[in-house]
Amino acid sequence: NQYQYSPSINNNGKLFQPADFPTIFKATISNEDDNTGIAKTVTTTYETTLVANRGTQQSSKRSRLRNIFRKNGEAQNVQKLHRFTYDYDEMIIGNNTPNNSDTTTAIMLIHPIGVGIGKWYYDRLLHSLQDKYGDIGHRLVFLSPDLLGSATASGPTDENGESIPKFPLLNVTDWTEQVTQLMSEYETKSEEEGHLISNWSIVANGGCSPIALQVAASSSSTSSSSLLHDKKFSFKAAVTNVILSSPPRLPFFLERTSDPIKVQKSFRTLSGISGKLFWWYSLRKNGKFIQTFSEKNLVGDAANLGEEWTPNCLKAARLHDGRSRYSTFAFLAGTLQDGCAESLNKLKKGSGCTGVVIDFIRGGDKRRNRARSWFWTRKKTKADGDVGEGKDSAVDDGDAPVEETIQQYVCENGNRGKELFVGGRISLAWEDSGGYAKSVMELLCE
Repeated sequence: NQYQYSPSINNNGKLFQPADFPTIFKATISNEDDNTGIAKTVTTTYETTLVANRGTQQSSKRSRLRNIFRKNGEAQNVQKLHRFTYDYDEMIIGNNTPNNSDTTTAIMLIHPIGVGIGKWYYDRLLHSLQDKYGDIGHRLVFLSPDLLGSATASGPTDENGESIPKFPLLNVTDWTEQVTQLMSEYETKSEEEGHLISNWSIVANGGCSPIALQVAASSSSTSSSSLLHDKKFSFKAAVTNVILSSPPRLPFFLERTSDPIKVQKSFRTLSGISGKLFWWYSLRKNGKFIQTFSEKNLVGDAANLGEEWTPNCLKAARLHDGRSRYSTFAFLAGTLQDGCAESLNKLKKGSGCTGVVIDFIRGGDKRRNRARSWFWTRKKTKADGDVGEGKDSAVDDGDAPVEETIQQYVCENGNRGKELFVGGRISLAWEDSGGYAKSVMELLCE
């Protein structure tokens, strides 16, 4: 793996250099002995076998009849190797002396999925963490990868090195297995450098909460084969903390809120001409739609986006001929809405698990996100009343009946369920990176 400096864009549209951050970059880029405080970008490779036509096959009578007469009994669901070369950011703070008596806590940052979103979503958070907590005695490692289908992880190749132009429908387990492999590989790398990883913490935002919970569940139970398809890469250290920000409402976690057949149909539709038009419209006019949508639905104050949000989105969305659109289409189709009941049960204290701590960070701006996708909006019945869909944060609207929250649910399960508030609305790690950094450190240190 090769390390390279990953610049960010400041408010004047210029690239930040190490000299611009005298308190953040405490070592030079060329210093290979002590990289404490440097946010490095590491390139790695992940190989996985995916069903090549998952989510894209037709279910019509004509297609089913055609499958019967396939030559040589060719299987419909063809397994195909996908090789992803992608980047992740690594930042170390605290005591970085090799073979020191202090243990190392590793924190995995899972970014949201959306148009042009990638690991850069946590850039501001990493800067704030180093600025405020760079001199702590305990050694902390923060990892922020591009998830499959996002930014640098959107250009898979096959076993012959040929580019794969179209993604299959990704699901929670696909992203979980990518993260667990990275955790396993990093444990080995860190141990070789003289630092033993003692425990892991997972941080996720909004609709990607199922990934964080499944990663945690895969470490807490030896019988987790039902959660992960591939146990080839299993990390050793336990996951002790899960931090979820802007969490959806409780039904999102406990119930399957999407029909698998409709999810596949939606993904197939989006993967066609309608999706191409949507992607073109999102990126046109220097991302005018991205900027407007983000101001209206993701932040409490438009000024919090800064001048770098939309350029970052555009840059990531255009990588690999815009193939990151397929992960966004999977998200919009509802692939993450399978429910997390199994993971939550495995993490419940007393169920063969010592009780993983699950805490929450919410924004002070409690307006609901009214954004809707016609693919996962269901018709409201009289029994539903005025209750919104499962993708919204838990916020009471006037005289609406108060329902149980995910925070209350995990508290009853023995997973603590502490709740902290920071500035902002949905994209909290970007909106209020200082407050978010403080909350993360508080939750990890208790």
